[in-house]
Amino acid sequence: MKVLDRYVLRETLAPFIVGVVGFILVLTVDLLFTMADLIINKGVPAWAVLKLLVYKLPSLLVMTFPVSTLFGTAMALGRLGKDNELTALRTSGISITRIAAPILLLGLCVSLVSFLTNEKVVPYANAVSNQIIRQIIYKQPLPEVKDNVFFKDQQNRYYYAKRVDMKTRQMENLMVYELTDEKYPRVILAERAAFTGKIWELKSGVVHKYDEKGYLNYEAAFTDMKLNIAEDVLNLAQQKDVMDMDRQELSSMIAALGKGGVNTASMLTELYLRYSIPFTCFVFALVGIPFSLSGPRTGQTWGIIVTIVFMFTFYVFASIFRSLGRGGVLLPAVAAFTPQLSFAAIGFLLLVREARFR
Repeated sequence: MKVLDRYVLRETLAPFIVGVVGFILVLTVDLLFTMADLIINKGVPAWAVLKLLVYKLPSLLVMTFPVSTLFGTAMALGRLGKDNELTALRTSGISITRIAAPILLLGLCVSLVSFLTNEKVVPYANAVSNQIIRQIIYKQPLPEVKDNVFFKDQQNRYYYAKRVDMKTRQMENLMVYELTDEKYPRVILAERAAFTGKIWELKSGVVHKYDEKGYLNYEAAFTDMKLNIAEDVLNLAQQKDVMDMDRQELSSMIAALGKGGVNTASMLTELYLRYSIPFTCFVFALVGIPFSLSGPRTGQTWGIIVTIVFMFTFYVFASIFRSLGRGGVLLPAVAAFTPQLSFAAIGFLLLVREARFR
């Protein structure tokens, strides 16, 4: 690594770290007030509250990484511009793209760290924190009714129920598909089901089988059907929300529900967001570079102001596209990646323009 790279990285890393710490503190202010109230007025054990804070940190980190990358870029280039170091580098024949290279590399590395954190740490931490909130802090029993329950057993059977009532032990809109020696699984659909132990009684349903090309070649309607379950797969206390699943679990769920005819647009959008959200760190580094270059009349503050406005615009844009994807208006991949790719293109064009005209 050359001296220039180390110098620019050092200038960017310091405000980046400050940004991570600062933004986490801002995000946890409300949580800290709530925690103090839980300890003092509601008698919740301090260890439970501290444990909740620890398990909330991974998701907060993923949220702060893009903003901190933008903040680090703006502060570093703003300082270099203010002290005329950028001008000295440019007059020495060093292009702006060469100066930007270590910042882009940092943005790429932060994106990778964000992706790994979001994949390996955040789902587990979210599941534990939700359990702490429900069972320890608010002392709420597990819900008797759950919607959109998905699970599988060790015999490669996948189950989906639109609604499960643990009190009456009834299910609505049940879908079961099991992998067999054939290419496509057998699918069982039932309007209702009652479960007692490991015996399920399915009502008003149909059985589907498919040929080698995936076309339906067998259909049998039934009024009543009993299904023997080898194990207690309805341990609903362990069921995960979509946000608590890693990519592999979420992909399996989408594949199972898709084969059963369930609309998976919302879940597919969430799956693609697992890739696009970490990429935001690199996008913010790319966009922040041209907007943070100080001109002779603008000063350092201008770059920071513009990047904050740009950041706000991006998140509004991303929120709209996420909602459109979850609602099925846009294809999930389009909804998840359009904001990042659009802003990356803008940042790239602006950076090329800076390199050409300055």
